[in-house]
Amino acid sequence: IPISERLPEDESYILVSFENSTMPDIARYEENDEGGTFYPGDDEKSYSSYGFFVNAWMPLPEPYKGE
Repeated sequence: IPISERLPEDESYILVSFENSTMPDIARYEENDEGGTFYPGDDEKSYSSYGFFVNAWMPLPEPYKGE
């Protein structure tokens, strides 16, 4: 889902892609008074502080459940 179309729910874990990298990653999205920010997993520094720019996201797949 392009971030220009819709943003994830606050405090959710999602799969993200980047404008400037081909490797997707699991991210955390958080909102505050100034808007929303994407973070690598449980990291306190945002992707943009590392020079990565999220362009799209999708919900994480359901965990595998054996028989």
